[in-house]
Amino acid sequence: MNRIYPVRYLGSFQEGFSKPQLFEMSDGKIYLVKFKDNPQGTRVLVNDWVVGKLAQLLGLPVAPFKLVYFSKSDFKKYSGLYKFGFKPGYQFASLLLKDCTGLWEPRINQKIVNIHKLPEIIVFDYWVHNNDRDTGNVLLERLADNTCYLHLIDHGLCFPGYGYSKKLLKNVPMNLLKQSVHTWAVTQIDDPKSLIKFTEKVLALPSKQILSVIDSIPDDWDVSSSNKKALYQYLLSAKKALPILILKFIDKYFRVDESD
Repeated sequence: MNRIYPVRYLGSFQEGFSKPQLFEMSDGKIYLVKFKDNPQGTRVLVNDWVVGKLAQLLGLPVAPFKLVYFSKSDFKKYSGLYKFGFKPGYQFASLLLKDCTGLWEPRINQKIVNIHKLPEIIVFDYWVHNNDRDTGNVLLERLADNTCYLHLIDHGLCFPGYGYSKKLLKNVPMNLLKQSVHTWAVTQIDDPKSLIKFTEKVLALPSKQILSVIDSIPDDWDVSSSNKKALYQYLLSAKKALPILILKFIDKYFRVDESD
């Protein structure tokens, strides 16, 4: 992994309960940084990291992200960070994508070049129990040929109890998620079998790779070994439950009226 470090502080991002901050990094790019001990808790960094890494393994269009280490000297240099209650250490940095709109402002006349990923996004969200796939957490980036590319962002509210309650992680929720992006996606999907196909891809993801992702959580994010184990076991259990959930989803949104 190519390490990057902060070189210029650009201030607070205007949105987000976690109080994300904008920084130019040593690679010349601008990142939106979520810090440890933000108002939503370090758990949102854990979820963003774990879910983002799993999404990458499955080939989903998650926005590029990195771990960035902010030392005590960095905090001294950018002293304004202390007023938010942040702490030095590893932080979650997501690349700030240019010329994007959220799905609440769809570019009607522009083709989404990776729209075939919509069934995969639905299935993935059910696996990680994403309770926050709203129109602000899908970005449409305008490309040079006047088409758009869809990116996924912000996975801080995945998993029952957001991944921090071992008790809640013992059971996989079997209810259908009520997410605006999912209901919109249904209108763009021609064949519901595409959801089943991607479900099979999730089921085939080796447990060793899932465990490796969880083991990569930075030590200073204070996730205990028992919590890591609970999260790992949840993901395995959720894989087993996934076919049932996706069939329920297909039955609800793609049911053919037999009277026709």
